[in-house]
Amino acid sequence: MTGSGEQADEPGYVSRWKEATTGFDRVRSVASSLEEPRTAGWIADEAYVSEPTARDHLERLVDLGVLVVDETGRGKMYYPDPVYTRLTAIQELVAENSETELTEQATAIQADIEAWKTDYAVETPRALRASVTEDIAVAEAQERLRAAADWESARYQLSLLRDAIDHYDSYTARPSASV
Repeated sequence: MTGSGEQADEPGYVSRWKEATTGFDRVRSVASSLEEPRTAGWIADEAYVSEPTARDHLERLVDLGVLVVDETGRGKMYYPDPVYTRLTAIQELVAENSETELTEQATAIQADIEAWKTDYAVETPRALRASVTEDIAVAEAQERLRAAADWESARYQLSLLRDAIDHYDSYTARPSASV
């Protein structure tokens, strides 16, 4: 340990993260950002907690509906619950934007999608990805793959925006106070 409470082989940002957050918050942060299922051991390493601590926190997050767990040949694998993730994203959109702002964002994304369709003469991100097998330069193939990933992300964001717009009144309604 150094004088500031850091372990000698631990980067300063890790020490600061550990000092500023609880183990639960670090486990939740790591687990919520997963793009593929991971074991408790992997999450524990990334969150700088012991594996038993990670397992306890992960099971709590599963109970809360934040994570999903699957039993595999490699043990329990944890990943973000897609329904929870979607609803949280919609909640943030509604809380941070007016209905008009949501509509403007949706319109901008639709314009981006139309541009990809026109620029690459394809109708879907999958077709754009398949087009990299054509006789094109490596740089062009990489650009098409990036555009396909952006397009898929835009489609997901557009689906969130549509949901937020379609149900805006319900999502922003507040119950009247009883007398």
